[in-house]
Amino acid sequence: MDYASKTSPLYLQIYGDLKTLIEQNHYEYGSFLPAERILSIHYKVERLTLRKSLSLLVEQGYIEKLPGAGNKIIYKSLTLPASLGIANAIVYVIPDMANERVAQPYHMEICNYLEKYCKNDNLDLIFTKVSSNQTIPSFLQNPATIRGIIWVGDINLEFLEIARKSHIPSIVVSNNYSYFPRINMDDINCGYSATCHLIEQGCERIVHITGFPNYISTYNRSEGYRRALLVNGLDVIPELTVQGDWNFSSGYSSVLNLIEKGVAFDGIMASNDMMALGAMKAVITSGLKVPVDIKIIGIDNIEQSKISLPALSTICVEQKSIAKLAFLFLKQIMEGVSIPDEILIPGKLIKRETT
Repeated sequence: MDYASKTSPLYLQIYGDLKTLIEQNHYEYGSFLPAERILSIHYKVERLTLRKSLSLLVEQGYIEKLPGAGNKIIYKSLTLPASLGIANAIVYVIPDMANERVAQPYHMEICNYLEKYCKNDNLDLIFTKVSSNQTIPSFLQNPATIRGIIWVGDINLEFLEIARKSHIPSIVVSNNYSYFPRINMDDINCGYSATCHLIEQGCERIVHITGFPNYISTYNRSEGYRRALLVNGLDVIPELTVQGDWNFSSGYSSVLNLIEKGVAFDGIMASNDMMALGAMKAVITSGLKVPVDIKIIGIDNIEQSKISLPALSTICVEQKSIAKLAFLFLKQIMEGVSIPDEILIPGKLIKRETT
């Protein structure tokens, strides 16, 4: 019977299409079909219609439905390599910035939690960086080797499009790509709360160290800074906003440059803790005291902020919450469960010795 015939019922046409893709190794033995939600969108059908197609694939020995995991390919093509590994990994992807020698501590802390969640589900976690001008990453060239991807920050749009068109379960973090579910920090309120805290402590000329250009977090945290100044009747002074790149060295050099130029300021709001710690070193190196002369606050609440001398005030965007939500979202996508388009993670003021 020609299941793929255009005169056949829709569920049989979908069955025929998926059957062909499996037989041609587009979906390889041991890998998983895309989540039901993704397949439903792709074929423009209701879940009930799709599930009839999947039931046929189960009956014909092409897939096995694994509760809590998804639809696993059990059909072995005659052209299948003898030793093919089973997809068992989730990939955590961040941009590769040329000036960044090591990954940001914030990401590593998230990955530490993610790894624990993955192990509990017998999954591996792969951490990797991609640059905007590199060739297509290997995990996109052979998507059957992975279960899903967590994309973080300013990722090359081409890579996201490949993942979407390949039906790879994916979510984005700190990114507004509309085709994947999004986990974003409430960055405007984080920047606003951090700046307001400095104002409440008596600061009137507050330096803002921005994050790396093109990041949604950079723009929104800067917008929060600007709003806090205006709401409190303070001027937005262009020379007090300096460009950073998320790293310690940019916080140090940008603030040291202001001090050497004789620019007056009494507070610093850095878009992340690493730049805030760099700024603190510049202030102390210049003979000024924290918080007596300059008050400083960051955003993230990384481990270094708790043990610095003095301990850094910050806005906590809890790494564990992000890791847990990212893992839950990705797992639900793989299982075909409907999830929200976007979740905003709130920040919480942690007042320590620098303010």
